Amino acid sequence: MAVEPGGYRDRLRRNAAAGRKLADHQPELHTSYWRTHELAMADGALDRKTKELIGLSLVVAMQCDVCIAFHVRDCLNVGATKEEIYEALNVTVMQGSGPAMVYAGYAVEALDEYLAGRQPTGDGPAPHRH
Repeated sequence: MAVEPGGYRDRLRRNAAAGRKLADHQPELHTSYWRTHELAMADGALDRKTKELIGLSLVVAMQCDVCIAFHVRDCLNVGATKEEIYEALNVTVMQGSGPAMVYAGYAVEALDEYLAGRQPTGDGPAPHRH
């Protein structure tokens, strides 16, 4: 399926290309960031799916639409259901009020786009290089 221009997957692709340019400037910093990301998201007392749902809630509250697309994708890749994602978004809206509701809507748009375009691979989250 083609990537819809201006859709969330298109945003991810464009952001990844820009992120590679930035990483080339100071690769050690970016390597360190992604190592920290992997350590934080590894299964522990909380499983990866729970951590991805928390991550999605945080980026919705932080109002980062590209990050929302990454975390929706990663939630699906670790087996989160549409219902689990909606519940996490509703907790975010409860805590973040109107602005969180707007950005939760962006997460719903990204979720709909992913679900219409492909099923998660089941191979776990793909690292998002922004």
